[in-house]
Amino acid sequence: MNPLASTKCAARLLMALAVIATTLFVASCGSSNNGAPVNNQGYSASNLSGTYVFSSLGSDSTNGLFLAAVGTVTANGTGGITGGMIDVNGFSLTGGPFSTAITSGTYSVSSDGRGTATIQYSGGSSTFDFVLTSTAGGLVTEFDGNGTGSGTLDLQTTGSLTGAYSFGLTGASVSGQNEVPLAAVGTFDVSASKPQGEPTNGLIDINSNGTAPGGTAGLTLSATVTAGSPGTALLVAQNGTTYNFHVYMVDDTHLKFIETDTAQILAGDAFTQQTSIPNGIYAYAMDGLDNSDAPLAVAGFITAGSSNAISAGLEDYNDAGTTGQVSGFGGSYTSFSGGRTELTLNGIYNGVSGTNSDVTFAAYPSSGGIELLEIDNGGITGGIALPQGSATSLGTSQGYGLNISAINAGNGSGSFEEDDIAEIVTSSSGSSFTGVEDINDEGTTTFGTAFDGNLTTNSAAPGYGSAASTSSGTNLVNFNYYLANNGATALILETDDYQLGTGIIEQQASAQSSAQSRPAAAHSHFSIVPLKAGARAAWKNRNK
Repeated sequence: MNPLASTKCAARLLMALAVIATTLFVASCGSSNNGAPVNNQGYSASNLSGTYVFSSLGSDSTNGLFLAAVGTVTANGTGGITGGMIDVNGFSLTGGPFSTAITSGTYSVSSDGRGTATIQYSGGSSTFDFVLTSTAGGLVTEFDGNGTGSGTLDLQTTGSLTGAYSFGLTGASVSGQNEVPLAAVGTFDVSASKPQGEPTNGLIDINSNGTAPGGTAGLTLSATVTAGSPGTALLVAQNGTTYNFHVYMVDDTHLKFIETDTAQILAGDAFTQQTSIPNGIYAYAMDGLDNSDAPLAVAGFITAGSSNAISAGLEDYNDAGTTGQVSGFGGSYTSFSGGRTELTLNGIYNGVSGTNSDVTFAAYPSSGGIELLEIDNGGITGGIALPQGSATSLGTSQGYGLNISAINAGNGSGSFEEDDIAEIVTSSSGSSFTGVEDINDEGTTTFGTAFDGNLTTNSAAPGYGSAASTSSGTNLVNFNYYLANNGATALILETDDYQLGTGIIEQQASAQSSAQSRPAAAHSHFSIVPLKAGARAAWKNRNK
């Protein structure tokens, strides 16, 4: 995580770059490979074989406007890309969103599971960086000169649309000449009793620029969803807003969405619906904007108990570089209706006048976690909560893939989005780690940078700890982690004063093992909510 971009890199980020063209390219302010020693986990090109669904949500390098890519890619196991599809949508795209076949490409995988793939399609190409956590996929960033973003790579299996799904989408819309943040969570049902291609009822909660048009009650939803390569979805909210999507199926429990409209862009995941919040500890992470339009990220733990009560709350926050903690808060959630509940957390920090307050979220449990979106008209924050399970510590001598999506203050020269892919291995004592990271500073890429740090367990909660960088120079990383999914996943919150972000750590399986189910988590929801007009200036001014 590069705290302060070099003068040359910062200048390039501020230049009036051409609007995203037909050919994307790899650019770097540093060397293409810094000679960093990798942790040998036994991975190679053979571990990427089959058809995978990929996603990347982030910002273009022209002016930081929202940019999303979702599609499929077929890898042959020897370094060749033989087919697939790609959908790209962004407000800076010449000619608007496009959907096209992938004709060819190449990829490579290093022994630690990190790799790059360049895909070719009619009129252009795109490059992505990734880290495999098993043969079933891993974590992704865009890695070319026209933008950045974070997402996932998931092995596609046969399946069919069936039952109810809950979704979490993030993106932006246009208001006048400005882009403003937009997010939505909800649910729809495509059960056998409702023929495919026929509208079905559902629910949706929308937060547009800090305002929830449905309030705490939410909105009804008419949804028409079809399978295909890609499939389609038409979502019509009660307030009349219409959303058109392409839909890529990972399997019958997991779908990826990308909007094909031009006045607004949403993208994200849908997972099979759940209609309860089982008792237990949950790790959560959310991001958004505070009342000064500066970026805000929060993470921590809550405990769900009997009578819909929330207790033992812990919240760490990073509000435009100012960090803090709130502990011991409680809350509650309402009875479920159609897979939806309203979750209120009492006395948490969310940037409203710098004080703690009660914040209400729409909550939709799914097999990918509990999708959360603020709906009290007090701001815009959203994210995910995951059950912790029995494991309460990171593994020893264990490899992990890591992804962070963040906003960097840019040393007062103008903020920008940064997305990082890394692979780390914990020490035999579990007290430190070593690894290699690949960095994309909103289109300025640096590949193969060594970094390391110390790991410290925090006694304030089980499964809670921090990572402090011991790397020299600019290769810094400092974050808190919150263990989930029986130790297979940890949510992370960056705690640096020059940069804030959320992300995920995912345990690596043995490269020699057969494809396994990866932990269900809506990873791609961890993209910083797009900054509305004035937000970049607020972040810059606060961090001069």
